[in-house]
Amino acid sequence: MAGGIEIYDRLERQYHLEGDKHFREILETLLTPDDGMIILELTSPLTPAELAVKMNTDESSLAVRMDSLARRGLLYRGKEQYVAWGDAHQLKARVAFSAHESIPPKYIELRKKDMRYEESPYAEIHSWLKLFEMTGKPLIRIIPSRLAILASPSIKAEEVLWYEDMAELLRRSDTIGVIECNCRRIHQKCDKPLLTCLHFGKSIIEYETGRGGRMKTVSFEEALEISDNAEKAGLIHNTPANFASLTGVICNCCNDCCATFDPALHSEKVNQVADPSRYRPAVNLELCKGCKVCVARCPFGAIEMEPVPDSKKLKSKIIEEKCMGCGACILGCKQQALTYEIVKPPEFIPAQPPFRYEMVSVR
Repeated sequence: MAGGIEIYDRLERQYHLEGDKHFREILETLLTPDDGMIILELTSPLTPAELAVKMNTDESSLAVRMDSLARRGLLYRGKEQYVAWGDAHQLKARVAFSAHESIPPKYIELRKKDMRYEESPYAEIHSWLKLFEMTGKPLIRIIPSRLAILASPSIKAEEVLWYEDMAELLRRSDTIGVIECNCRRIHQKCDKPLLTCLHFGKSIIEYETGRGGRMKTVSFEEALEISDNAEKAGLIHNTPANFASLTGVICNCCNDCCATFDPALHSEKVNQVADPSRYRPAVNLELCKGCKVCVARCPFGAIEMEPVPDSKKLKSKIIEEKCMGCGACILGCKQQALTYEIVKPPEFIPAQPPFRYEMVSVR
Protein backbone atom coordinates (compact mmCIF):
# COMPACT_ATOMS: atom_id res chain seq x y z
CA MET A 1 0.00 0.00 0.00
CA ALA A 2 1.16 3.53 -0.78
CA GLY A 3 2.51 5.66 2.11
CA GLY A 4 0.57 8.53 3.66
CA ILE A 5 2.59 11.29 1.99
CA GLU A 6 2.09 9.74 -1.45
CA ILE A 7 -1.66 9.36 -0.88
CA TYR A 8 -2.08 13.01 0.12
CA ASP A 9 0.02 14.00 -2.91
CA ARG A 10 -2.30 12.00 -5.17
CA LEU A 11 -5.39 13.55 -3.57
CA GLU A 12 -3.99 17.03 -4.23
CA ARG A 13 -3.56 16.08 -7.89
CA GLN A 14 -7.02 14.52 -8.09
CA TYR A 15 -8.57 17.76 -6.86
CA HIS A 16 -6.30 19.94 -9.04
CA LEU A 17 -4.65 21.61 -6.03
CA GLU A 18 -1.16 20.14 -6.23
CA GLY A 19 1.20 22.06 -3.95
CA ASP A 20 -1.58 23.85 -2.04
CA LYS A 21 -0.36 23.61 1.58
CA HIS A 22 -3.68 24.89 2.94
CA PHE A 23 -5.66 22.18 1.13
CA ARG A 24 -3.10 19.62 2.30
CA GLU A 25 -3.77 20.63 5.91
CA ILE A 26 -7.51 20.27 5.30
CA LEU A 27 -7.01 16.76 3.87
CA GLU A 28 -4.84 15.71 6.81
CA THR A 29 -7.49 17.04 9.21
CA LEU A 30 -10.39 15.27 7.50
CA LEU A 31 -9.05 11.84 6.62
CA THR A 32 -6.40 9.23 7.25
CA PRO A 33 -4.21 7.78 4.49
CA ASP A 34 -6.47 4.69 4.53
CA ASP A 35 -9.51 6.94 3.98
CA GLY A 36 -7.64 8.68 1.18
CA MET A 37 -6.91 5.40 -0.57
CA ILE A 38 -10.63 4.61 -0.70
CA ILE A 39 -11.40 8.05 -2.16
CA LEU A 40 -8.67 7.63 -4.79
CA GLU A 41 -10.21 4.32 -5.91
CA LEU A 42 -13.73 5.81 -6.22
CA THR A 43 -13.34 8.16 -9.17
CA SER A 44 -16.15 6.04 -10.70
CA PRO A 45 -19.17 4.69 -8.77
CA LEU A 46 -18.66 1.30 -7.14
CA THR A 47 -20.46 -0.89 -4.60
CA PRO A 48 -18.57 -2.06 -1.50
CA ALA A 49 -18.32 -5.52 -3.07
CA GLU A 50 -16.82 -4.10 -6.28
CA LEU A 51 -14.36 -1.92 -4.40
CA ALA A 52 -13.36 -4.82 -2.13
CA VAL A 53 -12.35 -6.84 -5.21
CA LYS A 54 -10.46 -3.85 -6.63
CA MET A 55 -8.59 -3.24 -3.37
CA ASN A 56 -8.25 -6.93 -2.46
CA THR A 57 -9.73 -6.42 1.00
CA ASP A 58 -12.61 -7.59 3.20
CA GLU A 59 -16.00 -6.35 1.99
CA SER A 60 -17.77 -6.02 5.35
CA SER A 61 -15.09 -3.89 7.02
CA LEU A 62 -14.68 -1.83 3.84
CA ALA A 63 -18.45 -1.15 3.73
CA VAL A 64 -18.28 0.24 7.28
CA ARG A 65 -15.43 2.56 6.33
CA MET A 66 -17.26 3.74 3.18
CA ASP A 67 -20.36 4.50 5.23
CA SER A 68 -18.25 6.50 7.66
CA LEU A 69 -16.76 8.54 4.80
CA ALA A 70 -20.23 9.21 3.39
CA ARG A 71 -21.57 10.25 6.80
CA ARG A 72 -18.70 12.73 7.11
CA GLY A 73 -19.40 14.15 3.64
CA LEU A 74 -16.25 12.78 2.01
CA LEU A 75 -18.08 10.45 -0.41
CA TYR A 76 -21.41 10.57 -2.20
CA ARG A 77 -23.59 7.55 -1.45
CA GLY A 78 -26.40 6.32 -3.69
CA LYS A 79 -28.66 3.39 -2.89
CA GLU A 80 -25.95 0.88 -3.80
CA GLN A 81 -22.86 2.72 -5.01
CA TYR A 82 -20.40 5.27 -3.67
CA VAL A 83 -18.31 7.83 -5.56
CA ALA A 84 -15.76 10.53 -4.71
CA TRP A 85 -16.68 14.18 -5.24
CA GLY A 86 -15.39 15.52 -8.53
CA ASP A 87 -13.91 18.76 -7.18
CA ALA A 88 -12.55 20.30 -4.01
CA HIS A 89 -15.45 22.78 -3.76
CA GLN A 90 -17.97 19.95 -3.37
CA LEU A 91 -15.73 18.05 -0.97
CA LYS A 92 -15.29 21.03 1.35
CA ALA A 93 -18.96 22.05 1.15
CA ARG A 94 -20.33 18.57 1.88
CA VAL A 95 -18.07 18.19 4.89
CA ALA A 96 -19.38 21.51 6.22
CA PHE A 97 -22.98 20.30 5.65
CA SER A 98 -22.39 17.30 7.96
CA ALA A 99 -23.78 16.88 11.45
CA HIS A 100 -21.81 19.03 13.91
CA GLU A 101 -20.34 15.99 15.64
CA SER A 102 -18.96 14.72 12.32
CA ILE A 103 -16.96 17.89 11.59
CA PRO A 104 -13.48 18.12 13.15
CA PRO A 105 -13.33 21.33 15.24
CA LYS A 106 -10.16 22.39 13.44
CA TYR A 107 -11.90 22.23 10.05
CA ILE A 108 -13.99 25.39 10.44
CA GLU A 109 -10.92 27.32 11.62
CA LEU A 110 -9.02 26.09 8.56
CA ARG A 111 -11.84 27.16 6.25
CA LYS A 112 -11.61 30.70 7.62
CA LYS A 113 -8.13 30.78 6.10
CA ASP A 114 -9.24 29.71 2.60
CA MET A 115 -7.22 31.52 -0.08
CA ARG A 116 -9.97 33.21 -2.09
CA TYR A 117 -8.33 36.06 -3.97
CA GLU A 118 -6.79 36.05 -7.43
CA GLU A 119 -3.34 36.69 -5.95
CA SER A 120 -3.27 33.05 -4.80
CA PRO A 121 -2.61 30.53 -7.60
CA TYR A 122 -4.88 28.06 -5.77
CA ALA A 123 -7.93 30.32 -5.46
CA GLU A 124 -11.13 28.95 -6.98
CA ILE A 125 -11.72 32.16 -8.91
CA HIS A 126 -9.06 31.09 -11.43
CA SER A 127 -11.26 28.22 -12.67
CA TRP A 128 -14.23 30.59 -13.08
CA LEU A 129 -12.13 33.09 -15.04
CA LYS A 130 -10.75 30.26 -17.22
CA LEU A 131 -14.30 29.14 -17.98
CA PHE A 132 -15.21 32.68 -19.03
CA GLU A 133 -12.12 32.83 -21.23
CA MET A 134 -13.11 29.55 -22.94
CA THR A 135 -16.84 30.21 -23.43
CA GLY A 136 -17.41 33.96 -23.23
CA LYS A 137 -20.08 33.34 -20.57
CA PRO A 138 -19.68 33.38 -16.80
CA LEU A 139 -20.40 30.30 -14.69
CA ILE A 140 -23.08 32.00 -12.57
CA ARG A 141 -26.23 33.95 -13.34
CA ILE A 142 -28.10 36.34 -11.08
CA ILE A 143 -31.79 35.57 -10.54
CA PRO A 144 -33.86 38.74 -10.09
CA SER A 145 -35.77 39.49 -6.91
CA ARG A 146 -39.30 38.12 -7.07
CA LEU A 147 -40.64 40.81 -4.75
CA ALA A 148 -38.92 43.53 -6.78
CA ILE A 149 -40.61 42.24 -9.94
CA LEU A 150 -43.99 42.32 -8.18
CA ALA A 151 -43.25 45.91 -7.08
CA SER A 152 -42.56 47.00 -10.68
CA PRO A 153 -45.84 47.92 -12.47
CA SER A 154 -44.27 48.05 -15.93
CA ILE A 155 -43.28 44.35 -15.80
CA LYS A 156 -46.05 42.11 -17.16
CA ALA A 157 -46.37 38.59 -15.79
CA GLU A 158 -46.01 37.05 -19.25
CA GLU A 159 -42.64 38.81 -19.72
CA VAL A 160 -41.09 36.95 -16.76
CA LEU A 161 -39.39 33.72 -17.85
CA TRP A 162 -39.97 30.71 -15.59
CA TYR A 163 -36.25 30.24 -14.94
CA GLU A 164 -35.91 33.80 -13.62
CA ASP A 165 -39.03 33.54 -11.44
CA MET A 166 -38.14 32.28 -7.95
CA ALA A 167 -41.66 31.02 -7.26
CA GLU A 168 -41.76 29.04 -10.50
CA LEU A 169 -38.26 27.63 -10.00
CA LEU A 170 -39.26 26.36 -6.57
CA ARG A 171 -42.57 25.02 -7.84
CA ARG A 172 -40.85 22.91 -10.50
CA SER A 173 -38.55 21.06 -8.09
CA ASP A 174 -39.63 17.60 -6.96
CA THR A 175 -37.78 18.02 -3.64
CA ILE A 176 -36.39 21.12 -1.92
CA GLY A 177 -33.77 21.13 0.81
CA VAL A 178 -32.33 24.02 2.81
CA ILE A 179 -29.20 24.39 4.91
CA GLU A 180 -27.22 27.25 6.44
CA CYS A 181 -25.01 29.25 4.09
CA ASN A 182 -21.50 27.85 4.53
CA CYS A 183 -19.84 31.18 3.76
CA ARG A 184 -21.71 33.21 6.39
CA ARG A 185 -21.48 30.37 8.91
CA ILE A 186 -17.70 30.17 8.50
CA HIS A 187 -16.67 33.80 7.97
CA GLN A 188 -19.32 35.63 10.09
CA LYS A 189 -18.72 39.06 8.56
CA CYS A 190 -22.41 40.04 8.44
CA ASP A 191 -25.66 39.40 10.30
CA LYS A 192 -27.78 38.38 7.31
CA PRO A 193 -29.93 35.21 7.49
CA LEU A 194 -28.10 31.88 7.58
CA LEU A 195 -30.75 29.32 6.60
CA THR A 196 -30.88 30.31 2.93
CA CYS A 197 -28.94 27.77 0.82
CA LEU A 198 -31.60 26.06 -1.34
CA HIS A 199 -30.94 22.65 -2.90
CA PHE A 200 -33.00 20.72 -5.43
CA GLY A 201 -33.32 17.10 -6.50
CA LYS A 202 -34.50 14.04 -4.66
CA SER A 203 -31.26 12.04 -4.83
CA ILE A 204 -28.90 14.67 -3.37
CA ILE A 205 -31.35 15.66 -0.63
CA GLU A 206 -31.91 12.01 0.30
CA TYR A 207 -28.13 11.64 0.49
CA GLU A 208 -27.83 14.64 2.82
CA THR A 209 -30.71 13.73 5.12
CA GLY A 210 -29.88 10.01 4.97
CA ARG A 211 -26.33 10.51 6.23
CA GLY A 212 -27.53 12.57 9.19
CA GLY A 213 -26.40 15.90 7.73
CA ARG A 214 -27.95 19.22 8.74
CA MET A 215 -29.93 19.78 5.53
CA LYS A 216 -33.70 19.59 5.99
CA THR A 217 -36.50 19.10 3.49
CA VAL A 218 -38.94 22.01 3.14
CA SER A 219 -42.24 22.56 1.34
CA PHE A 220 -42.75 24.94 -1.56
CA GLU A 221 -44.38 27.45 0.80
CA GLU A 222 -41.53 27.25 3.30
CA ALA A 223 -38.92 27.64 0.56
CA LEU A 224 -40.73 30.66 -0.90
CA GLU A 225 -40.78 32.32 2.53
CA ILE A 226 -37.05 31.66 2.88
CA SER A 227 -36.47 33.17 -0.56
CA ASP A 228 -38.60 36.25 0.13
CA ASN A 229 -36.92 36.87 3.49
CA ALA A 230 -33.51 36.57 1.82
CA GLU A 231 -34.53 39.26 -0.66
CA LYS A 232 -35.73 41.57 2.10
CA ALA A 233 -32.38 41.13 3.84
CA GLY A 234 -30.56 42.20 0.67
CA LEU A 235 -29.19 38.80 -0.32
CA ILE A 236 -28.53 37.95 -3.97
CA HIS A 237 -30.25 35.00 -5.67
CA ASN A 238 -27.81 33.23 -7.98
CA THR A 239 -27.23 29.81 -9.46
CA PRO A 240 -24.03 28.15 -10.74
CA ALA A 241 -25.84 27.23 -13.96
CA ASN A 242 -25.90 30.00 -16.52
CA PHE A 243 -28.65 28.68 -18.75
CA ALA A 244 -32.44 28.35 -18.98
CA SER A 245 -33.03 25.67 -16.37
CA LEU A 246 -33.24 24.74 -12.70
CA THR A 247 -30.15 22.94 -11.47
CA GLY A 248 -29.07 21.66 -8.09
CA VAL A 249 -28.68 24.81 -6.01
CA ILE A 250 -29.74 28.44 -5.66
CA CYS A 251 -27.50 30.44 -3.36
CA ASN A 252 -28.58 33.58 -1.53
CA CYS A 253 -25.34 35.47 -1.17
CA CYS A 254 -23.94 38.55 0.52
CA ASN A 255 -20.89 40.44 -0.67
CA ASP A 256 -19.05 40.20 2.66
CA CYS A 257 -18.71 36.47 3.34
CA CYS A 258 -19.43 34.90 -0.05
CA ALA A 259 -16.70 32.69 -1.52
CA THR A 260 -17.88 33.80 -4.98
CA PHE A 261 -18.74 37.48 -4.83
CA ASP A 262 -16.11 38.59 -2.31
CA PRO A 263 -13.16 37.47 -4.52
CA ALA A 264 -14.97 38.55 -7.70
CA LEU A 265 -15.46 42.07 -6.34
CA HIS A 266 -11.92 42.10 -4.94
CA SER A 267 -10.52 41.32 -8.40
CA GLU A 268 -12.97 43.74 -10.12
CA LYS A 269 -14.00 40.86 -12.41
CA VAL A 270 -17.60 40.30 -11.30
CA ASN A 271 -18.83 40.25 -14.89
CA GLN A 272 -16.48 37.38 -15.72
CA VAL A 273 -17.81 35.36 -12.80
CA ALA A 274 -21.55 36.14 -12.98
CA ASP A 275 -24.02 37.37 -15.59
CA PRO A 276 -26.55 40.00 -14.49
CA SER A 277 -30.26 39.31 -14.64
CA ARG A 278 -32.26 40.69 -17.57
CA TYR A 279 -33.58 43.39 -15.26
CA ARG A 280 -32.24 46.75 -14.12
CA PRO A 281 -33.66 49.24 -11.64
CA ALA A 282 -34.76 52.65 -12.87
CA VAL A 283 -34.92 55.72 -10.61
CA ASN A 284 -37.99 57.94 -10.36
CA LEU A 285 -36.28 61.23 -9.51
CA GLU A 286 -39.50 62.83 -8.31
CA LEU A 287 -39.96 60.12 -5.68
CA CYS A 288 -36.29 59.81 -4.70
CA LYS A 289 -35.58 61.62 -1.40
CA GLY A 290 -31.82 61.15 -1.51
CA CYS A 291 -31.76 58.95 1.62
CA LYS A 292 -28.92 56.74 0.27
CA VAL A 293 -30.47 53.49 1.56
CA CYS A 294 -30.14 52.05 -1.94
CA VAL A 295 -26.44 52.91 -2.00
CA ALA A 296 -25.93 50.99 1.24
CA ARG A 297 -27.97 47.98 0.07
CA CYS A 298 -26.32 47.58 -3.33
CA PRO A 299 -23.82 44.68 -3.10
CA PHE A 300 -22.01 45.74 -6.27
CA GLY A 301 -21.39 49.45 -5.72
CA ALA A 302 -23.66 50.20 -8.66
CA ILE A 303 -25.49 53.25 -7.26
CA GLU A 304 -24.11 56.73 -6.76
CA MET A 305 -25.64 60.06 -5.77
CA GLU A 306 -25.61 62.95 -8.25
CA PRO A 307 -27.00 66.47 -8.45
CA VAL A 308 -30.17 66.98 -10.46
CA PRO A 309 -31.79 70.20 -11.68
CA ASP A 310 -34.22 71.94 -9.29
CA SER A 311 -33.25 69.81 -6.28
CA LYS A 312 -31.14 70.69 -3.28
CA LYS A 313 -30.61 67.00 -2.56
CA LEU A 314 -28.48 64.54 -4.48
CA LYS A 315 -30.49 61.78 -6.14
CA SER A 316 -29.73 58.14 -6.91
CA LYS A 317 -28.16 57.15 -10.21
CA ILE A 318 -27.68 53.55 -11.44
CA ILE A 319 -24.18 52.82 -12.76
CA GLU A 320 -25.32 50.54 -15.57
CA GLU A 321 -22.02 48.77 -16.20
CA LYS A 322 -21.85 47.68 -12.54
CA CYS A 323 -25.50 46.80 -11.97
CA MET A 324 -26.24 43.06 -11.76
CA GLY A 325 -30.03 43.42 -11.60
CA CYS A 326 -30.38 41.65 -8.23
CA GLY A 327 -33.13 44.02 -6.99
CA ALA A 328 -31.74 44.58 -3.48
CA CYS A 329 -32.01 48.35 -3.90
CA ILE A 330 -35.67 48.19 -4.97
CA LEU A 331 -36.81 46.40 -1.83
CA GLY A 332 -34.95 48.85 0.39
CA CYS A 333 -36.59 51.97 -1.03
CA LYS A 334 -39.46 53.13 1.20
CA GLN A 335 -40.33 55.86 -1.31
CA GLN A 336 -40.80 53.26 -4.07
CA ALA A 337 -38.55 55.39 -6.23
CA LEU A 338 -36.88 52.32 -7.76
CA THR A 339 -38.58 49.79 -10.02
CA TYR A 340 -37.37 47.16 -12.45
CA GLU A 341 -37.18 47.51 -16.22
CA ILE A 342 -36.35 44.64 -18.58
CA VAL A 343 -33.19 45.64 -20.44
CA LYS A 344 -32.09 42.36 -22.06
CA PRO A 345 -33.90 39.96 -24.42
CA PRO A 346 -34.84 36.37 -23.43
CA GLU A 347 -31.96 34.95 -25.47
CA PHE A 348 -29.49 36.67 -23.13
CA ILE A 349 -29.90 33.56 -20.95
CA PRO A 350 -28.56 30.62 -23.00
CA ALA A 351 -30.99 27.80 -23.79
CA GLN A 352 -28.19 25.27 -23.20
CA PRO A 353 -25.13 25.34 -20.91
CA PRO A 354 -22.26 27.25 -22.52
CA PHE A 355 -19.94 24.68 -20.97
CA ARG A 356 -20.06 20.92 -20.50
CA TYR A 357 -21.47 19.46 -17.30
CA GLU A 358 -19.94 16.18 -16.17
CA MET A 359 -22.87 14.10 -14.94
CA VAL A 360 -22.12 10.86 -13.08
CA SER A 361 -24.93 8.31 -12.73
CA VAL A 362 -24.87 6.63 -9.33
CA ARG A 363 -27.29 3.86 -8.54
